[in-house]
Amino acid sequence: MVKRVLMLHGLAQSGEYFASKTKGFRTELEKEGYELSYATAPKEFLPADIPDSYSEVLEGSLGVVLAWIENDLVNNSYFLPKETIDYLHDYVLDNGPFHGIVGFSQGAGVAGYLMTDFNGLLGLSVEEQPPLKFFIAFSGFRFRPEIYQEQYDKHPITVPSLHVQGELDTITEFDKVEGLYNSCSQGTRTLIRHPGGHYVPNSKGFSKKVINWLHQVDN
Repeated sequence: MVKRVLMLHGLAQSGEYFASKTKGFRTELEKEGYELSYATAPKEFLPADIPDSYSEVLEGSLGVVLAWIENDLVNNSYFLPKETIDYLHDYVLDNGPFHGIVGFSQGAGVAGYLMTDFNGLLGLSVEEQPPLKFFIAFSGFRFRPEIYQEQYDKHPITVPSLHVQGELDTITEFDKVEGLYNSCSQGTRTLIRHPGGHYVPNSKGFSKKVINWLHQVDN
């Protein structure tokens, strides 16, 4: 039986772009019976609407910027808009059910928040989406705004989770990755690092580490 995996891309990417950037990773997981499904964020912004701290991510972006999160520039904050929730609800119904979820950067942050209560936050029944078996966050982070803290604190992530951070990543630095990692149950969380920067490693060697972890938690 094919095990579908929901893939959530980072800021200024798309599902198609994320698929191309994770080709090696995808190939190795497909050998293990996983089918990766790449969603595309519904929110469109102009580069000028994105905080300066993300200028490195936006380098070369001339048109609209796709994002899961909407920025509140006045209050130097951000929030998860209803449009994203509604889109992911429909995406799961149309393309799922899913066995696991993988996110990169902003996509990993969104996935991490949703993993506190995936079905409840997306309004899905257990019949529509059975409990997810795993969660993988590449350069993930815990939402910073105060309105989200109670959700993390009252609903720690209990699904087996793998958190990956690049030692040279200057966009999602270690303390941010650690924040999401600490939002997960101690007995089900794993943290590994790679020697690169802000990206999903595509080498067979690294993919093997992920697959070895999947063999331990998804059987």
